[in-house]
Amino acid sequence: MFTGRKKELGFLEEHYGKGGSQLLVVYGHKGVGKTSLALRFARNKSLRYYIARACSEEEQRLCWQREVEKLPEVPGRETLSRAAREKEGFESILCRIAASSEDKPVIVIDEFQNIIKYSTGFMPALSEFLKKSDVPCLVLLLSSSISFVETDFVPRIGALALGITAFYKLPELGFMDCVNFFKDYTTRQCMEVYSLLGGIPAYWNCFRGDISVEENIKKNILAPGCLLREEAERVVAADLRELNVYCTLLGGLSDGKNKLNDLHLHTGFSRAKISVYLKNLMERELVEKVFPFDNASSINAKKGIYRMELRLLEFYFRFMFKNLSALEITDTEEFYAKYVAPGLDSFHQGNFRKVCGEYLDILNQNKMLPFVATRNGEWVGKEGSIDIVMQDDDWESLLAFCNWELPEVGEDQLKKALKVAEAARLHPDHLYMFAAGHFSQELKAFAEANAYVTLIDIDTL
Repeated sequence: MFTGRKKELGFLEEHYGKGGSQLLVVYGHKGVGKTSLALRFARNKSLRYYIARACSEEEQRLCWQREVEKLPEVPGRETLSRAAREKEGFESILCRIAASSEDKPVIVIDEFQNIIKYSTGFMPALSEFLKKSDVPCLVLLLSSSISFVETDFVPRIGALALGITAFYKLPELGFMDCVNFFKDYTTRQCMEVYSLLGGIPAYWNCFRGDISVEENIKKNILAPGCLLREEAERVVAADLRELNVYCTLLGGLSDGKNKLNDLHLHTGFSRAKISVYLKNLMERELVEKVFPFDNASSINAKKGIYRMELRLLEFYFRFMFKNLSALEITDTEEFYAKYVAPGLDSFHQGNFRKVCGEYLDILNQNKMLPFVATRNGEWVGKEGSIDIVMQDDDWESLLAFCNWELPEVGEDQLKKALKVAEAARLHPDHLYMFAAGHFSQELKAFAEANAYVTLIDIDTL
């Protein structure tokens, strides 16, 4: 089911409506919805779709030729003889694709990095085609390799990059999209799904909305042969070598070893080696590095910590990787009860912060906060953390604390929050407290008497 993406569809429509040909690069995590977006956008247009293979230039050309042979020929347009087609290159193939449409075609080349990596002639041919074609086209180059697009692509093609109209990084869908997707789930259940799968719709499609989240975990993540059981391994192995090193680091992160020195002591690898491999993971957006908020105190803060960014990867390494032998020989029900259920609330706690952050961002964009924030972040302290810090240009501050695990959040949590704020030397002009459970009557009374405190439960989200 296609959901969300109004902004992205508008972006594509804007460029489609421009005169002449346009070349757009759209990239993001595999499963985030790049192909679905392109297909929805081209639903009432002349779509010409090709998915590139990881093969030689000659084999790529032959594969594409076979598919082009099946396209219709428009009367009055010049066509090639069969003999000429057998010798044609990429530019000729593209010309034939353009000639097969009566209106402005949308040419989608999916996983285009598979052509660029093994063919030096493709981008020059595409550039020449766009310059010479009598038929204006919108060409979409799609890629699931974030690191390739952001690090390798432009250096490979050099000055030809000047012919690219725009790059668009497709983000994960938001929590509200998840709520709209799982219409039969409660807000809490949607939060649990979002915590497990993030905003990747291909993963959402593996879950069923007519059974509980717990049953979905058992049937669609833990059970032998299910689609998501091997997904985390596939993501790591996609374009990384030395998996033993990467899995060691990810295993350490899942155990809470989130500082460089912690990982050094845990793995025995040198700090320099760890930094290089973490950089590779960050380029692929599998790991993120979190620094304390700029204007907060650094005295009681952790200098910088690493966290897994892809949520299904975090679930795999926390619950499955370290218990892999048991996963193979233990009944799924028993494995869930013994190894997953006891740690799920702690797992959701970290991801609850992201949902609350999205909520505040939406309010900020719609100017529904006490001020318009111009910067945000978090403060990770040695004795406690501030989940979200937002400030405007006049240093007015909003601090947010998110609690998933406690069934009731009371004044003790407020006192702790104020103590952490003091350690960070951040004055809470506005203090927001989020809870997956409920708030005590005493805390509600305090919030009513003190306007700087705002309480938000999960149903409000």
